[in-house]
Amino acid sequence: MGRATIHRASTLALVVAVCLAEVTVLGVVRGPDDVTASVQGNCPGAVTLQWDGAEADRWMGLMFARTTGRFTIPQIWCAGTETGLGTTGLRLVALMPSGSEGSGERPGRVNAFACGGYLQLIVNDGFPCSTSNVVQIPQ
Repeated sequence: MGRATIHRASTLALVVAVCLAEVTVLGVVRGPDDVTASVQGNCPGAVTLQWDGAEADRWMGLMFARTTGRFTIPQIWCAGTETGLGTTGLRLVALMPSGSEGSGERPGRVNAFACGGYLQLIVNDGFPCSTSNVVQIPQ
C-alpha cells in the first residue's frame, strides 16, 4: 500500500475546489455519532455538502480520495482513526466547524478531477474520532 500525505487546510479558508457533488452512499462506515454526509449538485460544477449527527461545536475535516479502503490517520488530530478511504489521491480538503447543532451545509464548486472520487467527514470529538458515511462523487 502506498504512503499518503495529509495536507493541512487553513481552519478559516474552505478549500473545496476538489470535491463535492451528487452522490451514491456506499457501504456505510460510521463513527459512534452516526454522522451522515450527503452532497447535492453536479460534477463538475456547483454543489452543497450537507451533514447531520455530528457532535455540536467541534472541528471536522473533509477528506477526499480516489479510492475507498481502510486508511488510518497516522498523526495530527484524530490519530488512530480508521477511515473508509484509500490512499490514492488522499487529502484533507477542508477544516470546518460541525455547527451548533451538529448539522449544517457548505456550498462549493467541484472540478473534473474530483468526479468519481470519494468523500468522508472526520469529526474531532474524541479518540477515535467519529467518521461519516463514505460517499462517491458521480463521474
